[in-house]
Amino acid sequence: MRSVRLSGATMPRFSGLGSLERREDLLAKLHHDYERVRNAPGDPYAAFDFFVTAEHMIDWVLPGQANRQAREKLRAGSVLLQVVSHVASGAKHFIAEARHHQSVRHADVAPAAFQRDAFQENAFQTGDLYLTLERSAAESLGAHIGVRDLAVRILDFWDRYVREHKSDPHEGDRSPT
Repeated sequence: MRSVRLSGATMPRFSGLGSLERREDLLAKLHHDYERVRNAPGDPYAAFDFFVTAEHMIDWVLPGQANRQAREKLRAGSVLLQVVSHVASGAKHFIAEARHHQSVRHADVAPAAFQRDAFQENAFQTGDLYLTLERSAAESLGAHIGVRDLAVRILDFWDRYVREHKSDPHEGDRSPT
């Protein structure tokens, strides 16, 4: 734990959570969450965890106020990150009301061939989550996309981004924002 000096007092600074201290750690968590989505594409808990983690990757790769414009530019230039932000905000707050959320019309569950609790989810089609997209997201990704298919693309995006941007901006300062 680090200390920060505020108005003459030194206060402990909360940083990370257990082994989640660097962007590579959060990327490993995203991989873990993806495996849950891959194995149970109809599980809203797995999807929630994946999209919320994916949404916060941008805060970990471009941390702090100094990188605010860089985060905004990265998100504005990526339909995938716009969809992630819209889904994560909608999942966390039950409704995504911010004006910049223009990508997702709704999330739904595909009709199931079998009752969800009658079989193991990854053994039979039990109703996968999918998104209905609009505007540039629909033009780029299609009008409908399964959560599992979208998750693969998002995971690839962050794997590539972290690989291509090797330096860790958290070195010396482990708090994301």
